Amino acid sequence: MNINEICGNIKEREIVLYGEQEEIYCFIERYQYVLNIKAVMTEHKKEVKLQAYADFGIKTILVENMILNTELIVICDKVKFGTLVKRLEGVGKTEYEGFISHELVDALIEKKSLMICMGTQLLEQVSRFFDYCPELKEKYSVIYYPENDIWERHTNRMPEYLHVCRWCDVYVHSSCEKERFSLKVFGKNELKSNCRIITVADYGFAGYFPQIIRDREDYSDFFLRQRERFDFSYETIAFARTDKEIEELCRKNEDVNKITEKLMKNNYFSAQSVSDYFVDELRRFSQLEKMDDIKLGDFIGQHKEEILCRNLNEWNEPVVSFVTEKVLQILGLPKLSIGIADRKKLIEENSGSEIPVYPSVKAALNLRGIENKQYRIVTYQSVKYMSEEEYIRFAVEYLYKAMELIQIMGIEEENVESK
Repeated sequence: MNINEICGNIKEREIVLYGEQEEIYCFIERYQYVLNIKAVMTEHKKEVKLQAYADFGIKTILVENMILNTELIVICDKVKFGTLVKRLEGVGKTEYEGFISHELVDALIEKKSLMICMGTQLLEQVSRFFDYCPELKEKYSVIYYPENDIWERHTNRMPEYLHVCRWCDVYVHSSCEKERFSLKVFGKNELKSNCRIITVADYGFAGYFPQIIRDREDYSDFFLRQRERFDFSYETIAFARTDKEIEELCRKNEDVNKITEKLMKNNYFSAQSVSDYFVDELRRFSQLEKMDDIKLGDFIGQHKEEILCRNLNEWNEPVVSFVTEKVLQILGLPKLSIGIADRKKLIEENSGSEIPVYPSVKAALNLRGIENKQYRIVTYQSVKYMSEEEYIRFAVEYLYKAMELIQIMGIEEENVESK
């Protein structure tokens, strides 16, 4: 039995929306001319008074005043999905027959197969490329789930994820050893027996960034501290990683100009140490990906003169294109028609901060095509573009200010030995 048989023809049913206002707006804008949206249910009298969806010809009614018989309730709320399900079941509504997640609607309308991409940011990047593959979009409805959203309490999407994934036809999953990821196909027992599972290697390649460390036992969390965000005299880099070179030099109280000048030298890291670090990272990656369907080790080795990573979580166009094409090949679909320039633009517009590649690393790896490169920095106030020298100076000044704030607040670092 498939979901269409349980839910019925969604185009012929009256639809009632229930959930978070912004998500409801998005749903209405997308489907108002496709579905018969009868009303929006709410628990707040103020929303009934405002009748926020009146311009669409859709009334807002209190939950307790809503008389529901054959209508299909669409839940538009990722975070509170589980809570809303319990309320609906409490009044006798049945899952799928009486209510569904908005994530299933696209597949139901066109009776398409369902593809879930679940895991790291690489699959989010790949999912965006899928939007530009007409043959895939015609056959599949694609949903991306960040794995940490499934697990974390403040964005707990597990109830909705389980509600959706049991109808999945193709399940593309990141294999990884990254922080907060589970190293397994999450919810595998919930999938259909004939679901096609594709695993993609994504183990956080750091070969271009010897200054960045994963082990914060030895270094501080200055670059990630929540408390700095409350000091608006400077901008906090969003989702940055501790730069051990900058931190060590700042702990010695060296001058900002001297630190910047030192890190900008072509021989700051020796060519041999950079090469050894790159090879070690590649060896680690290749060992970990042995069981994956889509492997990246050989590709990275063959394209080592290109900067393939934006940071430890996000990749640049060559890798995203490679993974996308591999998935399409496995599914027997044509290659992407979108050009390289548009692919790069798509990644740039939807990515976080880049990590700068030190000049000594550029020289040692003979990296191509990055002359006069402007690195993207996302702060909690703005998006900036800087050269590596400007980026390094910005990070040094930021770290000094973070250290000053810690001193002012009288907070000592935990698990960090004074250097």
